[in-house]
Amino acid sequence: MPRETLDPQFLHLAGVLPECVFLADENGRITYLSEAAAGLFEHPADELTGRPIHSLLHPADRESVRRLIERPLHDAPGPHQIETRLLRRSGESFFGRIRFRAGEGGYTGVIRDVTAEDADALRLQTFRIYRDRGLALLHLFTEDLGQLPPGEDLHRFIARGLMTFAAARFVTLSEYDAEKKALRHRHFEIDAGIAGRVISMLGRRVEDLQTPISDEEVREVMTRGWIRSESLYDLTFGSIPRPVAAAIQKFLDVDRFFAISFVHGDQLYGSSLIALPPDEPDPPLELLQAFRHTVALALRCRALESTRD
Repeated sequence: MPRETLDPQFLHLAGVLPECVFLADENGRITYLSEAAAGLFEHPADELTGRPIHSLLHPADRESVRRLIERPLHDAPGPHQIETRLLRRSGESFFGRIRFRAGEGGYTGVIRDVTAEDADALRLQTFRIYRDRGLALLHLFTEDLGQLPPGEDLHRFIARGLMTFAAARFVTLSEYDAEKKALRHRHFEIDAGIAGRVISMLGRRVEDLQTPISDEEVREVMTRGWIRSESLYDLTFGSIPRPVAAAIQKFLDVDRFFAISFVHGDQLYGSSLIALPPDEPDPPLELLQAFRHTVALALRCRALESTRD
């Protein structure tokens, strides 16, 4: 939207506000940014005009925020508020608060940098951002799971959902084979550009791996629900040799893992290994628990369908 078509009083107000004022069309494409954008994003405002507004966000938060921003057009006009991570030109992320109102022509709002707020407020802000993001992704995951076509690869769908939820570097999905007392690896979700290197380190496909697991270890993962560790070797129960596990961990730049179990009643249906990079916090555990229960029910239903077939 050319500046000359905007109300001069609007432009004057936008120019004196400390927040970055924005306009976006109904597709979420930026049509105007006030000059405060240069201080926030290290880009002149006119360089950002025409981009999708989600391009200003941290990649891990884009999908959930995009859907949240789109919904008010069909629900209530607002004002609405979202707290999320945004990106400067240098690639540095910062915490921002987006407050906006939806209308027939799109969106009007402001973006505020809240990174500089005091430490206690920032910790609370961080918690809220990850909680709200997790709740949105859990809701979307459950909705999409209910609409999954019968022939769709359930293991791939679950692994991708967990990878998005945790902003993980990679996720594995395994089924528990009670007869063989082993975890049979079904899917490995990782960026396609580095999958080949990981496979060459392993010497075989992840889907060909089987991890023997003792009755005691089964009871532990079922009781605890998840295990957090800084060692890939420990959480694979030795199925990957220690030097190989260490090399993969270093190559992928991951420093923490969550091994989570999918349990319904007294039966273990499978497990997942989630690898996190150093700049991502642990996922909210209460939401991780909700993901566990949702996935366990899906795997149980699939197992019952297979039995009937």
